[in-house]
Amino acid sequence: MNQIIQSYLDAHIKEYEIESYDQSTAFEHFINKCIINRLSTERFDPIDVMTDDGEIGLDGVAILLNGQLVTDLASCHVIYENNRSVDVKIVFIQTKTSASFDGGEISTFLKGVKHFFETNDVRPKTNPKMENLISIKDYIYAQSINQPQKPSLEMYYVCCGRWSDENNLSNNIATDVRFFESTRDFSTVNFYPFDIDKIIITYTEMRRKIRKTFLMEKRLPFYQMPGIKVAYFGLIKYKDIVRLLTDDQGALFKNIFEDNVRDFQGYNSVNSEIKATLLDKESQDRFAVLNNGITIIASKIETEGDEITIFDYQIVNGCQTSRVVFDNNESLSDQSCVLAKIIQVENEDVLDKVVYTTNRQTEVKYEAFSSANRFHKKLQEYYNSVSPDYRLYYERRSKQYDMDATINKNRVVTLAGQTFAYIAMFLNEPHSINRYYGELIETYKKRIYGKDDMVEPYYIAAYYYYYVDLAIKKNQIDRSFKQFKYHLCLGLRILICGSKIFRGNSREIQKAAEKLNALLRNPKNLSRALNTVCTCLENTIKASPDIPKDIIFRSRDFTNKFIDEIKKYSEVKEITEHLSVGQIVSCQVTAIRPYTIEVELRTDDKRKEGSIHISQIADRFIRNISDEVQLGEILQAKIINDYNTKVAGWDLSLMLDS
Repeated sequence: MNQIIQSYLDAHIKEYEIESYDQSTAFEHFINKCIINRLSTERFDPIDVMTDDGEIGLDGVAILLNGQLVTDLASCHVIYENNRSVDVKIVFIQTKTSASFDGGEISTFLKGVKHFFETNDVRPKTNPKMENLISIKDYIYAQSINQPQKPSLEMYYVCCGRWSDENNLSNNIATDVRFFESTRDFSTVNFYPFDIDKIIITYTEMRRKIRKTFLMEKRLPFYQMPGIKVAYFGLIKYKDIVRLLTDDQGALFKNIFEDNVRDFQGYNSVNSEIKATLLDKESQDRFAVLNNGITIIASKIETEGDEITIFDYQIVNGCQTSRVVFDNNESLSDQSCVLAKIIQVENEDVLDKVVYTTNRQTEVKYEAFSSANRFHKKLQEYYNSVSPDYRLYYERRSKQYDMDATINKNRVVTLAGQTFAYIAMFLNEPHSINRYYGELIETYKKRIYGKDDMVEPYYIAAYYYYYVDLAIKKNQIDRSFKQFKYHLCLGLRILICGSKIFRGNSREIQKAAEKLNALLRNPKNLSRALNTVCTCLENTIKASPDIPKDIIFRSRDFTNKFIDEIKKYSEVKEITEHLSVGQIVSCQVTAIRPYTIEVELRTDDKRKEGSIHISQIADRFIRNISDEVQLGEILQAKIINDYNTKVAGWDLSLMLDS
């Protein structure tokens, strides 16, 4: 493997704590991250893209709906229910560490892609993870009658060599591409030979701070104002806007929309009107006065004459305009312009205010601004105050930690992840987390993220999820528990604190968080507690044959049964009367009488009193008990009669074999 790529891979392995992976598997994880990160608008786990062991020809499969990686049917349903237009990308990846492109391997890869789209009666038997993805694909095509555009198909064959368009493989690949095009099932079909140069470019683009220089003629500086270092108002030509929007490979650079609260809404009535304006020559020339323009936040702004250079920038308002400009850039003249504001802020508080106010002019869903409110800032400060060994990173804005290679990405908590973890663990609803998180925030807005809520329970919920997820990834508990991760978090809370639901600002929830936090600091006890909860979960699954396996983790009835199972175990655990006839116990001599020894049992059973008659001391004649035992001596004795509350308690014998 190339030395540069090896250094990238080593950094990636450390970031994701996948040291246990062999190099080939770790490389698949790394490549899946690099490729899908360019296409996904939100953070994702590369493991969700990787195929399971035994899958031939495919190392990664990703289905993206409106830029969101989808791994289950429930999320798929929600996206279609909440969007009139859904942009679908189905992506396949095959990864090799070899230094050359192999025609046989490429053929196997393309055959694996073909199998994915074959009907059940023809397709080779595969594993549950792949069957789940196929069911998502089938649902997507079932909805196509109501969608304006077909899914796009993208295939990436990755290796550490260099690709040449003049090699003999191109014709064979082109034949397979034509096959997929001939099915008419896709809007576009693309095969990408992803070589060493593309790997390096993609990784460095993902890591580095963005810098772009362009002309901004007739710009005006804003007057000095608190929290704003510098700001300009003026015109940017269409072609320069397109350059701001694209990466080195000419693809839409989605990371610059991280702070924009609205995803591209497709060609709805508003965006269709923007497009019509752009495509009309006269209207295009007037676009700067017909459109509200865009707002760009940059970490640094430098000027030289009419040129402006912006660093690490974000388009925080004007996502819709930007996307329409990008889609139709071939029809744009070199002279037409877009109105723009470019701002360098002093801190994140001002940034949040700009995001909120510039987007509040039109209706935006509640969840879009939830990460900018006061509680979330307070929560992020709490995360930042936790000691390094137990540190997580609260990502209030999508992918904000992606460029920091020192941060373990398994420890990054998104707004969605935080929402799911708290609702599952402290509101007793792990079955609800399969709904779209924005819908959950709206549904539970009076019960979560209250301005006076304690922050500790939110952090605790996120950390317990991280702990359970890591235990599954490291095979410390069975991988079959993957779809029950939120149930396991709830189970741990009930085991330690009970099942009662407390208000987010109550003293009771604070005490519960303190107990759970103490358990986190005791790895041995935490591991044993998780094993207990896993056993309770297994028992509940066995006791629920009437609930279909494909929906069991989304069943409220299953959650209630699981809670009852843990409560039953907790009640048994709390029982103090557990001694019985035949048990051998430790006891201490408390008194020596002529014919009996009085003892106190060393036990947590509240029935501690007992006595040993002289006839039960030894299988021989005893003249004086004091010659046999001493006051305070610890003895091993066997219980021979039930506890008697009226006399000396337990009858015991020192003759253990009798």
